[in-house]
Amino acid sequence: MSLKIYFFVGIVIIIIATVGFGASLNTAPKVNKIGSADNIAVSKPTVDVTNTVLNTSGVNAISATVTVKNIDTISHTYRICMIVKAGALISDTSGSGADCSNTASISASNTGSTTITFAIPRTTNNLSYWNMAIHQIA
Repeated sequence: MSLKIYFFVGIVIIIIATVGFGASLNTAPKVNKIGSADNIAVSKPTVDVTNTVLNTSGVNAISATVTVKNIDTISHTYRICMIVKAGALISDTSGSGADCSNTASISASNTGSTTITFAIPRTTNNLSYWNMAIHQIA
């Protein structure tokens, strides 16, 4: 008799826990798409950075010339943004003041470059961080 009671109590606990966590007994289990509500695939990059040169005027970094190689089989255009931190100043990453530039169309397996002129020149003696973001736009 006690085995039946333990079994019954166990089933009741499972039902309460299942419904308590937002599921119903009629909900079919499905794969949780963690980090992506619509399960968009992230494709591999089509570009490699081959060279970056920081251009200076006196003690200020005024621009950066970035050379990239299109590793895809078709032509692409890329938007390249620099994020630079020097002292308390950090690059604007959006809007018209962003430290960004577009490349011309780069054919398959070829290189192209663009110069990004910084909206606010950064002092090179306290340059603490710089990174870039590249977005394929065409």
